[in-house]
Amino acid sequence: MKHTLRLLPITTLFTAILMTGCATKVANLEYIELESNKDAAMADESAAKSIQRAQMNIELGKTEELSYYAPRHLKIAQEKLATARSMHTSGDPDGEVKPIAIMSKKTIEAGLKNKKLVISTLRPSLKHKQKLLEVKADKYYPEDYKNIADTIVKLIDLIEDGKVTEAQQGQKLLLPLMHANEVNTVEFIQLQPIKDQLDNIKGKGGDSIAPSSWAVAQRSLLKAQDVIGKTPRAKKQIMSATHDAQRAADHANVITDFSNELNSANSDNAEAIALKVERWLYRVSVALKHDDIRHRPFDEQAATLATEVEKVMRKSR
Repeated sequence: MKHTLRLLPITTLFTAILMTGCATKVANLEYIELESNKDAAMADESAAKSIQRAQMNIELGKTEELSYYAPRHLKIAQEKLATARSMHTSGDPDGEVKPIAIMSKKTIEAGLKNKKLVISTLRPSLKHKQKLLEVKADKYYPEDYKNIADTIVKLIDLIEDGKVTEAQQGQKLLLPLMHANEVNTVEFIQLQPIKDQLDNIKGKGGDSIAPSSWAVAQRSLLKAQDVIGKTPRAKKQIMSATHDAQRAADHANVITDFSNELNSANSDNAEAIALKVERWLYRVSVALKHDDIRHRPFDEQAATLATEVEKVMRKSR
């Protein structure tokens, strides 16, 4: 089952920062072209060799996942290589082909530098994105996860365009939303069954017919939510809080069912309910090989049997 958080739309939240337009170039592209022309003039290698080196760099760029960390660099490099190949095949002079092939190679080199800058600048959000995948946020809240992932891509686009400060500002806005996505995912996995159970209990009138037990269950749920909200990766604390919340919900369910049974009792079945409780106590009495004490009030029977259990426990130590 897929769920979507009602967070502020990320696209709206980042409008002011992510106004990058439909950029197709990269930062310092003119400088890369200038340096490529200089290197081509000084290089004594053939155009074919320059093309070969450019192709090797393209393959390196793919291996280094520049399609994610520097997609425009990779695209420009591929386009330049394709142009150089076409010109070389057409018989254009090496002096005209080499600058373009070398620019392809240098653009990949710039892309690799961009990757390092992306990783260092966006380290918190990239690490958090991995954590979201680990908790399966993409499964439980796919739209929110997609918005987050798409926003990181836009932040990378800003860095590729040389707008590092804007990317840092965007990341500051994004991280709280990533935390919320993680919290809600962990909470759904851990607590949704308990929430569903409490909804069922409320449907049976548990909040009114068993108010004390209902209140305890609600407090236990809120405590578990608080633990997850503050420390969604504290597995031991979350497990403990979830366990307590589940026990409280189970208890509220038991009390609600029995309270409803008592509330529905009439002269025809009231005795049957009393005898059922008596049988529960008598089973313990038989197991302890105790005298039949069913003639005594239920609270006295319970106290007597508890004392006998304590004696057995002391002997077994």
